[in-house]
Amino acid sequence: MVNAKQIAKLKAEVQGKHASTKTSFKKLKLVYLGVPNKEHFPKLKNADGSTQKNADGHDMRGQTLDGYTTTFSEVGTSNKVMLLLPKSYNLEWFGLYEASGLGYQMRNANMLYIDESVHISHIKDEG
Repeated sequence: MVNAKQIAKLKAEVQGKHASTKTSFKKLKLVYLGVPNKEHFPKLKNADGSTQKNADGHDMRGQTLDGYTTTFSEVGTSNKVMLLLPKSYNLEWFGLYEASGLGYQMRNANMLYIDESVHISHIKDEG
């Protein structure tokens, strides 16, 4: 028979697997290529932290806008970089930007998704 201590230990292990695996990205050099900003609505979560699914198995999203997803290209790698920004900025086409924050690197997709503690600044031409 399983006792309460064993159940608590198993529960802690399972919840630990849902811990954040975000990576810190610093001083990324990015180019804005004119992709329109998209409204972002957060995924709905269950009490255990997993994403809620609808009847078709798709992730469910909330009704409250939490920012705008803005797409860039990383200088030197041409990786797609998506930043979740608090508002929609009017960015300069082919402008050079520097960004930092916490997010995920999806190597198979050649993409970075940064959605936490995002900081972005425009790198001005000094010439």
